Formats: sequence, C-alpha cells, structure tokens
Amino acid sequence: MQLKPTGVEVLPSGLTLLAIPQPQAAVVTADLWVRSGARTEPLAYQGVSHFLEHLIFKGTDQLPPGKFDYLVEARGGVTNAATSMDFTHYYITVAREDLADCLPLLADLVCNPAVPATEFDAERLVVLEEIRRSNDNPDRQIYQTLARTLYGDHPYARPVLGEPENLMAMTADWVRSFHRARYQPERMNLVLAGGLPTETLLAIGRETLGAFTGSETVELPETPRLNPVTTRVEHTLARLQQNRLLIAWMGPDITHLADSIALEFISTLLTTGRTSTLVRLLREEKGWVRNINSYFSVQHDPGLFVIGAQVPGIHLADTEQVIREEVQRLCEEPIPVDQLERARRLLLSEFVFGTETPSQTCALYGYYSTVGQLGQVQEYRDLLVSLDEPQIQQVARQYLGRNPSVLTFLAP
Repeated sequence: MQLKPTGVEVLPSGLTLLAIPQPQAAVVTADLWVRSGARTEPLAYQGVSHFLEHLIFKGTDQLPPGKFDYLVEARGGVTNAATSMDFTHYYITVAREDLADCLPLLADLVCNPAVPATEFDAERLVVLEEIRRSNDNPDRQIYQTLARTLYGDHPYARPVLGEPENLMAMTADWVRSFHRARYQPERMNLVLAGGLPTETLLAIGRETLGAFTGSETVELPETPRLNPVTTRVEHTLARLQQNRLLIAWMGPDITHLADSIALEFISTLLTTGRTSTLVRLLREEKGWVRNINSYFSVQHDPGLFVIGAQVPGIHLADTEQVIREEVQRLCEEPIPVDQLERARRLLLSEFVFGTETPSQTCALYGYYSTVGQLGQVQEYRDLLVSLDEPQIQQVARQYLGRNPSVLTFLAP
C-alpha cells in the first residue's frame, strides 16, 4: 500500500500541501489541518478553539451564512470539522471533477471567517447546549473525571468544549483576534487524497492557497510539565446504569512512537476479541463483567493507557485483582507467540482498512503531519511489523509496571 505522499510541497507562506492519489476513488477529500486546539488555549478562554470551529461555518465576506454548505451539498459533497486538544481540522469530500471549484470555498471559510456579530450569540447558545448535553452524558462525565484526575493542572484535564462561564466571557472581536493569531499558514497542512493525479492535486492546492498569508505571528504558550499521580477515587453518577471500573497509567507522548505502538499491542492482547486475555477470563469464563476494553491514546503530550470494565458491584474488587495480575504477568512472563502474532494481524488489518477511503487517508496523514511528524505514518506501519516480544514486554514494564490509578463509578 502507498504509505508516503507522492507529493509534498511547502508553499512560500509555510503552509504544507500533501497529495495522496487514490486512482480507484471517484471522489477527493480535502482536509485542512491547523495546529491549534484546546491544549494551547488561554485558561480564561478555554473552549475558544471549538467555538471558533462553529463560527467559521457562519461565512465570510464572500460567503453568507449557509452558502458554503449549500454550494458543496448541491454538488453531492459532504463537509465537516472537528476540534481536539492538539488540532482543529476542516474537510470536504466531493466528486474529483468538483475539487477545483469547491476547495476555494473551504479555504475562504477557514482562512477568512467573518465571525459575524449577528450569528455570534445564536451560535454561542448552540455550544452551550452542546456542553449541557455533554455534562448529562455519563460516558462523557466518566472520561472528564478520568482526565481531571490524572492530568491535574495540564490542559488535557479540561473539556474541549470549555466551560459556560468562559464561553459567556468571549466577544466576537476577541475570537477574530484568536483566529488571526492561531490560523497561520506555517501552522497549517492541506491534505488532498483521492482520484486525481499527484500534480493535479498539488496544482489545485497551490492555486487555492498560494496567496494566503498570515496577518500576525504569536508564540503558543508553554504547557505545564506533567506530574503523574497515582490515586484511587470513587464516584456515584446519577444516570449510570452499570458500575464502571477504570484502571489507568500515564504513557508516552507521540515522539515515542515505538512505545506507543507497543502499548497498542498490549491493549489488543488484553481486550480485543473473545480470545484476548481479559475478555476470556472475566467475561467468557467467570462472567464477572458485562464488557471490558482498553486503549492507549497517542497525543502530543503523554497519553493514557486505560482498561475499563462494566462490573456488578459484587465483582468489583475481584475484577480489579485479575486485571492487575494479568498486567503484571505481561511484565514478567514471555508473551505466547500465537497471541503476539494474532495481535499483529489485527493491528495490521486495522491499519490497512483505516486507509481505504480518501477521508480515512486524510485523517491519518493529517493527524501525524500536524501533531507529530509526517514520517511517522511509515514508521507506524514498520513498527507493527517489526516489534518483537522483548520490546513489547520492556514497554509493559516501563509504563504498566508501576501502580495505576483506579477510578470506580457507581450506579445509584
């Protein structure tokens, strides 16, 4: 499979174009990534990155509110955006013959938003309702409690949506100023993937964004150093229907990609599929848990390795003990070859299937070229093939060999 863009071009402004042709595709995805997210927001204005994402779709001097969506959707295209801790991105997927007409609309929207005063208050109400719904969702409450508990003063502890009081303090002028400061071309990547040749993709990107220059440059604030904590906390959540047990360790950041991939192997060994260790023991054999899963989040700053289970109260302590024992076993005993190779096959398949469509391809390249380094896409694939049992076990000892934090969420 093609793991390297056939075209990479840095425009004079510093904006990077990446082209990944997929000749079999009848569509093209154009995905504009910005190194601006909740991690680097001023504390008093947390949530501004997500709010700005909403306001950007309210038009420009050339595109009245709603016009962008109308023009793209009239051609059968789709558009969306997302904000995270480490980035914001905006994308369209259109028929390949429509890219040259539709990409300038996306570029105008992202680079020249009007943030109209007439739309500002109404859109703030939309985001406030989004915050209210999030605060009423037990799964979101659990995740946010986990983040606050383990990240402390680090921005990863904050909700991407922000808090209502911060949102109410923002003005349209301040949000416009934030856009001018953060949406600089040297902090932006345009990823183009789909059914056009490399040179055509690059030419359309160059023609569309070649004249875009930033208006000011502002240094992003330093994020505080992480001081991992080990704690045990218990909460009762009103709308929770099944007790939750979370066991979490602090892992590496994106610069330690080999360690990150090793933790993905460990997660797969523990909880992916009926024959994985914890699913087999706790759900299939003992019947103590309704569901159990695990994950490691690869981020700009250190991510979390989390094992989570839905557990009846009578089995909480025993389930925690089994999880601790099996993690310790990974640290101390050789991993059976058949289990390791099964995990490798699953991860390789997930990687391959995750780049089948232009939009999936843009998500992969956009993420690593924005949050990490472009070359990590190839490195990721190579590590899935090459990591061996001693390397994975060393990572298990390094990150999971210490005492974890344990969070229990009880249904009323």
